[in-house]
Amino acid sequence: MAISLPWSTTIFGVFTVLWLIMLLTVIDARQFRFQFRRPAYWLPVALFCLAAIGMLWADAPWAARIHAAGSVVKLLAIPLLMHQFERSGKGLAVFLAFLGSCTVLLALSWLSWFEPRVIPAHDKIPGVPVKNWITQGVEFVLCIFGSAALAIVIWRRQRRYAAAGLVLLGAAFFLNMALVASSRTALVSLPILLLISTFRYMKWREALILYTAIAITAALTWFLAPNLQERIASIQQQYASSQSQQTSVGLRLEYWTKSLRFIRNAPLAGHGTGSIRSLFEREAGGEAVTDNQIVANPHNQTLYFALEWGVIGVILLYAMWLSHFLMFIDMRWISWLGIIVVSQNVLGSLFNSHLSDYVEGWIYVMGVGVAGGMVSRVRKPPPVAGPAS
Repeated sequence: MAISLPWSTTIFGVFTVLWLIMLLTVIDARQFRFQFRRPAYWLPVALFCLAAIGMLWADAPWAARIHAAGSVVKLLAIPLLMHQFERSGKGLAVFLAFLGSCTVLLALSWLSWFEPRVIPAHDKIPGVPVKNWITQGVEFVLCIFGSAALAIVIWRRQRRYAAAGLVLLGAAFFLNMALVASSRTALVSLPILLLISTFRYMKWREALILYTAIAITAALTWFLAPNLQERIASIQQQYASSQSQQTSVGLRLEYWTKSLRFIRNAPLAGHGTGSIRSLFEREAGGEAVTDNQIVANPHNQTLYFALEWGVIGVILLYAMWLSHFLMFIDMRWISWLGIIVVSQNVLGSLFNSHLSDYVEGWIYVMGVGVAGGMVSRVRKPPPVAGPAS
């Protein structure tokens, strides 16, 4: 699953079904039910149940209702993954598999940037061989911090060359984002994620040295990366021209403005599962609008939940994020990774509906599920030996 996720949703879906079948044949149902006293377990299930019930009051075609509920069903895998990796010592292999798969994607990204003809598809841009640059940015940001975490662990075990290799790998991911394919959401999240991780897990002197080195590197990258300058400058330019022409920034502002108006009409329980597109269609009311102005996704996770399930959905969403964040407050490298996964999903969800998207949502599910199980495994007290017979 971890290897296929950056590449193919179909192959990933096949492996997911196989994993689910195998897990259900060996799971201890009694122990699994006992774990549901923890909010990190039951809150994802509560969100799915709300989405399922929300289909009843939605004013939308049933196909749209089922599709929207299906985008939340992945949350049910979080307690299953946590239960599995609380009992399995193979969690690190999952993260290494994802890192290895993204490293292959990184190499192909650089290759397609230098030689675009290696990508056979006509609709792909150089540097983004599969998916899109938003998804690729999410994957590469996680790999930057994952490489850093593994480098620190390996360095402390006196494996200097391996640690240096991981640092170089993280730098290659960063340079790719700066020079090749820059996702604005990923670029904005990078410094915030850096502050979150270093503030918690580094001494202030070490953090100060790191910030200085990163500031120098960022300044050099800025002057050497015209692609990065263009992507950042385009935010202001698109905002300024949004009144006269369609831009991605202008469309987002339009989605958010209309969404707030829709939310006022049904603030408590929302308009129901799968109702977003119908709301935008009714708002158009026969006016001449483009396909970009009628969407089923307002490009903000909070607005997405508020539109479909109101204040109830938003409270459950933030409660889930908080419960998962609090799982990773220990001073361990796996807790560092867990905090990065949760924080990135929260930050990315300001500009996209990452939890409801397929790849980004599954990255959150697998990251939180595996890391949460590994943390619980470490915290779990050893069994008490019985009296000698």
